Amino acid sequence: MPSALRAIPSLALPYWLLFCLALGWGAAQAAPAGSHDSAVIPELSTCAGMKDLAFVGHMDDDLLFMNPDILNVIREGACVRVVYLTASERNEGETYMRNREQAVQAAYAYMAGQANEWIEQSVQVGAYRVAGFTLSGRPGIQLWHLRLQDPWLGPGWGSLTPLSRTESDPKVPVETLEAFPQRYLRSDLIETLATIIRTYGPTTIRHLDDTNVVPYTQLCWRCAGHGHPDHIASARLVREAMMLAPGNYAQVGYIDYPIQEQAINLSPTEIADKTEAFRRYAWVDYRYCKGPEDCQQPAGPAAAWVGRAYYVARQDTSAVLVASASSSQPPSVLTTGELNDTINLWQPDSAQWQSLGGRSSEAPDLAVSAHGETMFSRDATGRIWLSTQVKPGQWAAWQTLSGARLNRMPAVAPEGHAAIGMGTDNRYYWTAARAGQSAWSPWSALPTLPDARYNAAASIDNEGRLIALALDAHGQLHLSRQASQGATLWAPWQLLSSPALNAAPSAIHDGQGKLSIFIQDPDTRHLLRLEPAHATTKPTQDLGLTLQGRPALALNSQGRVVVALRNGDAELWVLQGGGRIKLADVVASDPSLRLLGGHLYLTARASGPAQQYLIWRHELGKWQALPSTTEPPKAGGYAFQRPILASDTAPTSSEKPDS
Repeated sequence: MPSALRAIPSLALPYWLLFCLALGWGAAQAAPAGSHDSAVIPELSTCAGMKDLAFVGHMDDDLLFMNPDILNVIREGACVRVVYLTASERNEGETYMRNREQAVQAAYAYMAGQANEWIEQSVQVGAYRVAGFTLSGRPGIQLWHLRLQDPWLGPGWGSLTPLSRTESDPKVPVETLEAFPQRYLRSDLIETLATIIRTYGPTTIRHLDDTNVVPYTQLCWRCAGHGHPDHIASARLVREAMMLAPGNYAQVGYIDYPIQEQAINLSPTEIADKTEAFRRYAWVDYRYCKGPEDCQQPAGPAAAWVGRAYYVARQDTSAVLVASASSSQPPSVLTTGELNDTINLWQPDSAQWQSLGGRSSEAPDLAVSAHGETMFSRDATGRIWLSTQVKPGQWAAWQTLSGARLNRMPAVAPEGHAAIGMGTDNRYYWTAARAGQSAWSPWSALPTLPDARYNAAASIDNEGRLIALALDAHGQLHLSRQASQGATLWAPWQLLSSPALNAAPSAIHDGQGKLSIFIQDPDTRHLLRLEPAHATTKPTQDLGLTLQGRPALALNSQGRVVVALRNGDAELWVLQGGGRIKLADVVASDPSLRLLGGHLYLTARASGPAQQYLIWRHELGKWQALPSTTEPPKAGGYAFQRPILASDTAPTSSEKPDS
């Protein structure tokens, strides 16, 4: 589809074409046939395995609330497209809108280490035109603008904006700020954003906080817990667009204004980097500064925002159980704090939480090998981090697993010492604890499964071979296994007989080495059990309970499979010995099971805003409730960057350990 091109500053078209061809950004990377997105779409191979797609309300929301994550992935070679929904003109017209567009260009050129030279393109997305800018020296960096008008519709805070009004009322349109305005209804905006997602093929989608429950007309500036109506509206529209355009991408939500109420959690280096990127913006935005001379930005609220970065939590974070120093003690509980975004360990002997570091928006997982317990965590750039418990309460320094970035947390085998995860290239990768060492192997690729979807399930057979189970885009279930324990050679994917599925499977081998696969029936949502034997699969067993999320699997002391699950009503059930029992009327997270000291233990997050974990122990044929945890601390978060000691007190001020 034809597009209008011009250089900023002047750049001859033939030079640009030669430049793009030299980088391999020619016709082979054009939008796929039938696409409404006429902009150049980068191939993942040119993007260091990362294609970020960020959606924000205003020009500077990304710099203040999504950094340092965007800055870090740009430095590591990622392709990044940022979509600004509003014109951000504050009722000052097109002149200020273009001033702010130039300001974000200056910031991104700085972050990419390139000259501030951009190609402007009018991109057709469905029935709409979108203003797009591509960084000349690095075409993988793109800034897009929907230019929706952005005045207050009343006196200011406590009033609607055009975007929030349209998000609230599907019949009310919002117009763009252009010479020839375009009109969007709510449904048009969602479809436009979904089209951008489909055609770009992101590995990560970043958005603002959609969970703020304060009504738009009651929001106020600097009030505790309050955001901006355009921030909330943009995030809600993006979340709905993601439902129309599902994929294997990761998604990360960012808290905006309320981070000023939380503890500083960035290191001095991260703060300095984030500050410098924002300054490049402020030097151009004439509401902030009139150039770099004597510019005091960031100041005021911006000074608080550059020292912090916090992720959106949905009050459903799961946890895993860690062995305590004494077998007579209940296990510790390991989780990500929904308020401090760091890994936290509940110690039952002291009834206190220990912050272990590692800024993350996802719950950790735990693997057990001959060298002890190793926790897995994933950061917002797709890197997987590990730390092994040296002795109770003392953990080794965080280490990264090389070889791949993952679009979600890997699945740790219930039997321990191995895991499988989906890479940003939609291939599955495996890692295992190295024999005789405390280290883990780098990520190694499994055979390619065309159109793979969701995470794989991991299990280990009685010969020590790792088994992978995964779905394709048609919901068909496939199995692959290692040729021998630790081998890099895997069998080709084998198609198993099962219903067409729309949720990832789970799997475990029992004490006799028999594999059981647990899946969700797509029609009834019941939990089903499959038992593959050679090249066939036995008929499914309907376990009679609906399934929400993923079940927890473990073996009891006799080597029999025990299943814990949350049903459709959020009740907590346990299936064991041919029977079932309800342990709780409502829980907020997927459960976790573990056999420790001859006893089965189970944990799940309690319902409600307080992040507390319920704990049970199976003893003498009965499940007994143990004391629950308190909430993890609100402070104590910092990046994956240092050894974790039992005596550590995580920093909560600006005196953070440097990275």
